[in-house]
Amino acid sequence: MKKVFLKRNKENFTIGIKFVLSFIFILFFFEINIIPKENHFNPQKIISRMTLREKIDLISGYKNFYIKGVKRLGIPPVKMADGPMGLNGNGKATAFPASICMAASWNPSLIKKAAASIAEEAKSKGVGILLAPGVNMYRLPHCGRNFEYFGEDPFLASESAVAYIKGVQSKRVIATVKHFVANNEDYDRHRLSSDIDERSLNEIYFPVFKAAVKRANVGAVMTSYNPVNGVHASESPFLINKTLKSEWSFKGFVMSDWISVYSTKAFYSGLDLEMPRPQFMNYKNILSIIRSDPGALKILNDKVARILTTCNKFGLYDLLAVIPVNWEKHKKVAGDIAREGFVLLKNEDKILPINKNNSLKIVVLGPNAFYTPHSGGGAAKIEPYEMVSFYEGIKRNAYKNYSVDYFPTEGLHCEYSEINRKEFYSTLDVVNRYDYVILCVGFNPGTEGEAFDRSFSLPKNQEKLIEEVFKRNQNIIITINGGGGIFMPWIDKIKALLYTWYPGQEGGNSLGEILFGKTNPSGKLPVGIERTENDNPAFKGYHEAGCVTGTKPFYTLYGKKHIKKHLNYEEGIFTGYRYYEKEKIKTLFPFGFGLSYSTFKISDMFIDKYTIKKNEKSVLTLNIENTGKYRGAETIQLYIHDVSSTLPRPYKELKGFKKVWLYPGEKRRIEFMITPDMLASYDTIKHDWNVEDGDFDILIGNSSDHIVLKKTIEYKNR
Repeated sequence: MKKVFLKRNKENFTIGIKFVLSFIFILFFFEINIIPKENHFNPQKIISRMTLREKIDLISGYKNFYIKGVKRLGIPPVKMADGPMGLNGNGKATAFPASICMAASWNPSLIKKAAASIAEEAKSKGVGILLAPGVNMYRLPHCGRNFEYFGEDPFLASESAVAYIKGVQSKRVIATVKHFVANNEDYDRHRLSSDIDERSLNEIYFPVFKAAVKRANVGAVMTSYNPVNGVHASESPFLINKTLKSEWSFKGFVMSDWISVYSTKAFYSGLDLEMPRPQFMNYKNILSIIRSDPGALKILNDKVARILTTCNKFGLYDLLAVIPVNWEKHKKVAGDIAREGFVLLKNEDKILPINKNNSLKIVVLGPNAFYTPHSGGGAAKIEPYEMVSFYEGIKRNAYKNYSVDYFPTEGLHCEYSEINRKEFYSTLDVVNRYDYVILCVGFNPGTEGEAFDRSFSLPKNQEKLIEEVFKRNQNIIITINGGGGIFMPWIDKIKALLYTWYPGQEGGNSLGEILFGKTNPSGKLPVGIERTENDNPAFKGYHEAGCVTGTKPFYTLYGKKHIKKHLNYEEGIFTGYRYYEKEKIKTLFPFGFGLSYSTFKISDMFIDKYTIKKNEKSVLTLNIENTGKYRGAETIQLYIHDVSSTLPRPYKELKGFKKVWLYPGEKRRIEFMITPDMLASYDTIKHDWNVEDGDFDILIGNSSDHIVLKKTIEYKNR
């Protein structure tokens, strides 16, 4: 019996050994590999085993939103998705407020939370690469995609973008900073060349991308549609090879925007990935290049290595576990962004917050009251799993002694005869029965979005509606949805104005809380709002280049008709508040401006060093006190003025900010670091940043045109 038992065990052991050896043989014979962990991953070994066809297939997308895998080597495809303000194209997702609203919060830590939430939802749906954030500069209000970006100032945009990228990548999802570079208008974007001088590129348009690479270690960069100085961004060795990869030492991969490669020049420019399909960087074209150029294989291998290394670094080749999503947590973050991003621009007679001690009748009307747009149009628009309109949010948050009614205005948008319009307006007489009128106007995905630019003015029927309501009731509170400034000829006729951008799915609740004083507004403008579009320094050139607003243009992508047009950025470094201060033009609402229900006092500024040298820093401290009756936040803004520069410089430039929440009567000491790089400007002779010896004013305020404290320091190079 014992012999039989030992014999069977020996047989079983032999069978087991044979099975293991057979499995190993099969793995090697069929070259089926399990990709090792990151610290054992060797892209060069993987590349050495790839066929030429597999390498070429990897540098162009397939199925619209994938990087192709190599099944033979166990490398799975990697899925991408749009998502500056929520996950696009993958079913329902949390709709976060627009990026411009995030910037208006002046709260990078909150932006980081929102971005991390979006990344969690991406991972839950198998998405490894998020095509966000968008960081192009707000140059003029007409750009159809301004709502996807972080405003007009390079420093504010950089702080917002770095926070966003770190939030996304903290969840091991690759962030993609876009669109590199100068996609500052969307009209005829395939042909309109942004012609920009060297200094302006480095001081205004490059900084946010540089911060994304150097400070946030972004995994991917997407090129823009537009040419820059006559060369399409995806085909520009200056932008990709020289600036991005050489000067900034970018280690990730560079992809094109969708259908924005125009020839095989992109192969040599530094572009690593053509999306969404191999229009030009395909097997036939690249094989021909390699056969005629011995050095082309090395270029191809570098592209493949960048893609493999970056994807592996973020674990995108590992088996991804299904991640549960805390939808309630994400909903709260979306609401918090709206609460802190909405900007109170006018509050005449302190009409807000609406007094809860009275029994009041409120009517809500306007095109965006019941059908509130959570986003502008295009790739950024998502399908929210829940949506609270402005009317619903106002009604939910109203006190019990209020009545809140909705008055439909859909008829205003039809092509009615003048007689019918008069009949419609006569029905507005009902608004004179109410104590307050909340009028919700602005743009929507059909009038502001990707691939076209929008008007500076509201649609005419909305301006007419404001005028007609004012004839019947003067207690008007207006909310505006949009990605930037608008013309406000009616501003003196209304009592209160709230800029609500595109508020995401929780915007209605956030608005209701603010109107009734449950939340104190704390947003600050990330852009200045002009009185007229002609005040904007970019508008003249934009108009002369033949750009059209309010219509979706027809354009040809390829062929003889694809003739480039040129738009000269003649304002140079003097964009936004930099220009308005230089030309002494008074804006309607300045950059950095925003009201609160409370009041604040900034005082007792102290600097520990009044002279600094290279590699030294000075510490600035000051007090901030809530002198009002409500808990609220003030955003302290630090600007720097070069007193005696040999170069033309803006009067002031934002170089620091801190948002501080305080209870009534609470006081806090705040600290800023002043370093030499904050004093620098770009020198086109040295082709580098430089700080000149001399005096610099340190300016502290709560908007670009409201400076309350000032100290002067000296910089000495030796």
